[in-house]
Amino acid sequence: MSEVSPLLISNSDNAEQREPNPTVATILNESPLFSSVVAPVVTTVVGLLCLPMTLACGFFTVKEREEAVVLSFGKYAGTIREPGLHFSNCWGREIIPISKSKTSIEIHKTKVIDKDGNPVLVSGVVFYHFEDTRKAALDIFDRQTFVSDQAAAVMKQIVSQYPYEHRDTDNTNDNDYDDDESSSSEAPCLKQSSPAICSALVTQLQKQVNISGAVIDGFKFNEISYAPEIAASLLKKQQASAIVSSRHTLVDGAVRIASEATRRLANKNSIGGGAKLSAEDQGRLISNILTVICADEHVRPVILLGST
Repeated sequence: MSEVSPLLISNSDNAEQREPNPTVATILNESPLFSSVVAPVVTTVVGLLCLPMTLACGFFTVKEREEAVVLSFGKYAGTIREPGLHFSNCWGREIIPISKSKTSIEIHKTKVIDKDGNPVLVSGVVFYHFEDTRKAALDIFDRQTFVSDQAAAVMKQIVSQYPYEHRDTDNTNDNDYDDDESSSSEAPCLKQSSPAICSALVTQLQKQVNISGAVIDGFKFNEISYAPEIAASLLKKQQASAIVSSRHTLVDGAVRIASEATRRLANKNSIGGGAKLSAEDQGRLISNILTVICADEHVRPVILLGST
């Protein structure tokens, strides 16, 4: 078994404990005196020595609805909010213009699972502007991309909390049916794009982008639909619901017509102006009226010439 030399061990321990020698740049960067006193003095001296170039490059403009964040040797030096022509020493200076005009970004179509578990395709448009230009320039690397990514994430989160449309329920009582319709119409759903959903999108997105200095002015759905894999089956469901609704209207109208016909015949018979109908004749009359009104095809009337 080989033995390790103690000299090698001591050398390795010394190598691990040895610290790198600090450079001049490190000492200057860590010194607060350099950043607060020496750097401005050096900038002023260089600017005076190269006065023509300083005058030529020191002027810059700030546009309307725009602010300029000024950095001096990478350190925040101030924000210029007034539009027009301005001057500052160009040596070690960096200007970051930030527009405060309202702009919009489009959230491309994304597949999201709604509250009922159905996949839907959603796209939207976000309206926003930057209010705190210092945060927009220094705290976020790419402010437009940051807002776009946060908007896509918030849209997925909020859409998953609501159904695409309300479920239809069968009711035998007309009053209950009307109550259910009124209550379902008040509940928010994605198909109607209610203000409650848009307000929830704006509120949640504002919380996410506060660090960037952005203010969300609005969030609207651009397009929303079922995913292609379930669109065919849901189309059949919608067609069936439409057929049931139309049949309900036809039957309701047929019953009213039949009731009105029998009532008028009864009133006419009571004053002696017509033939009296028996219960069997009234039942046959009502059946014929319902058949004529509710039938899908053209109905051919049958005239009874006599009774057997």
